[in-house]
Amino acid sequence: MYKRKNMNIMKSKILLMMLLLTVFASCESQLTKTPDFISEEVVFEDKSLTEAYIANIYNDMLFINLGGQAQLDMGMIPAAGAEHINFANWQTPNNTYRRSYTAASGPGPLDYWGYNSIRDINYLLENIGESSTFDEDYILEKTNEVRFLRAFTYFQMVIRFGGVPLITSVQNVDDPEDVLYPSRATEQEIYEFIQAELEDILVTMPDGKTGASGRVDKYATLALLSRASLYAASIGNFGEIGSDGVVGIEPGSVDAFYQKSYDTSKELIESGLFSLYNKHDDKMVNFTQLFLDEGNDEVIFAEVFEPIVRGHSLDNLATPAGFLSTWNSNFPVLYDIVEQFDFVDGRKGTDISRDDLTADNSWDIHDFFGNRDPRFRASVFYPESTWQGGLVYFHSSTFYTNEAGERVQATSGTFDRNGEAWPAACHPRNARNTALLLRKKLDESNLEPISGRSGQDFYVFRFGETLLNFAEAAFYLGKTGEALDAINQLRDRAGMPLLTEISEDAIRQERQVELAFESHRFWDLIRWRIAPQYLDGVRTKGLVFNYDLDTDKYIITLKNAEGEERTFGPERYYLPISLSLIADNPNLVQNPGY
Repeated sequence: MYKRKNMNIMKSKILLMMLLLTVFASCESQLTKTPDFISEEVVFEDKSLTEAYIANIYNDMLFINLGGQAQLDMGMIPAAGAEHINFANWQTPNNTYRRSYTAASGPGPLDYWGYNSIRDINYLLENIGESSTFDEDYILEKTNEVRFLRAFTYFQMVIRFGGVPLITSVQNVDDPEDVLYPSRATEQEIYEFIQAELEDILVTMPDGKTGASGRVDKYATLALLSRASLYAASIGNFGEIGSDGVVGIEPGSVDAFYQKSYDTSKELIESGLFSLYNKHDDKMVNFTQLFLDEGNDEVIFAEVFEPIVRGHSLDNLATPAGFLSTWNSNFPVLYDIVEQFDFVDGRKGTDISRDDLTADNSWDIHDFFGNRDPRFRASVFYPESTWQGGLVYFHSSTFYTNEAGERVQATSGTFDRNGEAWPAACHPRNARNTALLLRKKLDESNLEPISGRSGQDFYVFRFGETLLNFAEAAFYLGKTGEALDAINQLRDRAGMPLLTEISEDAIRQERQVELAFESHRFWDLIRWRIAPQYLDGVRTKGLVFNYDLDTDKYIITLKNAEGEERTFGPERYYLPISLSLIADNPNLVQNPGY
């Protein structure tokens, strides 16, 4: 049974176009034995074919990584950023931090070299204008749409590699060598290209909203411009120039990039078309429903999913053991990120010292976790979280005093706890790694999660991020009052105490909490140039819970969540260029440190 979503006609059309593309790509006439492809020359004379062509480009965008067996790679960026890991080390996301990065080993699972999409986009841009069928308005609409997708593709590459070849026309085999084997543009040139492209298409984009339905619009364009400009500003502010400018941003450009992020964020805010989701009085329920009540006014741009037609496997992978999921418990949350979540009474998340997590102390679980930021409770399963009418268990054993007055530790069987059946220990999958699990974005109404049958949309841009971008840019431009107000809007929505002053640390913590597990933290730690603090020489932690039946409290101790220390040297701010790419194009210089 699935919660009904706020569907609309645009969403259905996009999904239909994806189906059409599949049909066009796979069919073969059994009567005429005609070739199983459609000529590219015909595509831009028929709107259905053009929409299918563009749908294929959308489908290839790296909005979220759904690769790997059963889409296990959707945990890729959170694993790299030490938010949650995957259940087992054979799963590719765990190799983002376990592998060594060298020129010989290449960029590994974080790689993205999006020139197939770039070629398809460039081909459309060079040919759609020659259509004898389409009117100028339609051509402009489609041109703007794919130029956004090209800018997004370059953004995904520049955050990984710094400068990359800037290719804006289709390459042909008879082109001169300097065209076929382009050198890398500088990182600054790529960001400036992204900025110029987005600014240019904004001029002719209409005011209509289609982003929540998965179609690029003016506001998705503003959101990408806001994000990309903020990234460039941060790299110039905190990073260094390397490899003759192939990586790095000139310090003299920093204020202009911050200003662009500030301006575009402000335009989104003042449009009046977007707001923080605030439909429910219960702050935990409200933050939970933000990601399930699709099409709400916080969503700026989404990748659209629908069960059966185009679903994903989040519920099947992430539902805790003990419920009706065929896989389950796949994204163990690291205690390191839990400590970023403060308490509703004003205590810091780090006020609980790790030194106190010993067998000599016991804790009220409802204070230890239940009184934290409601965004935590909406994002992470912890002991005795409620789910689908039951409790989620994470304890490895139960201590109790038997009839002989002896203190006993049990790992099997059940007990009576105030009239309810209490298992002596949880399902071992729940306790195996960190004894905490990802909850954010899961659909509780999906009672029997099946692989590929979840339909929650993935929010590429939402208004919460816009406020965070605005606050950060405003802070570095000296507009501290505006920064404070933006941060407090998020804290007020979450039910957290408002801040009376703003700081760099407060902005960064708020961003990690608000956007936790949404594939931001890894890139944020990199652009702020503080990744080694969290990712180098760090042995991330999980927890061990043992329940005390006599006191209704938990003994909580730390354990190593990963088999080795994480490594993040300064060279890892950029991925290495694959040697196979350099062999194909000797004009590609390697990134510094490799």
